[in-house]
Amino acid sequence: MRIGTVDIPSQLALAPMAGVTDAAFRQICAEQGAGYTVTELISSKALCYHDKKTFSLLRQFPGEHPAAVQIFGSDPACMAEAAQIALEASGADIIDINMGCPMGKIVNNGDGA
Repeated sequence: MRIGTVDIPSQLALAPMAGVTDAAFRQICAEQGAGYTVTELISSKALCYHDKKTFSLLRQFPGEHPAAVQIFGSDPACMAEAAQIALEASGADIIDINMGCPMGKIVNNGDGA
């Protein structure tokens, strides 16, 4: 499988899950065959405001490639800034934009589906 220029070496991909897909969980899944991992969804506003707790969500385990960071938000300028911040801070191969999360705290802010 391929996403843009990034080759995915396995048909197994780990979906982003809020409160679940931290670096340790992603590493376990990669060791069990996941060829592509994604962080839990990360607020673009929190990245733009340089929230320290949020930056910890960007941490990757050693050798985590190919990997993606998933961001969410509704402000185009903040999303663009957050994507750049996430890319630089994490070293991820892909920035994934969440466009379908039905969670109340996401949707109620105009950030989800």
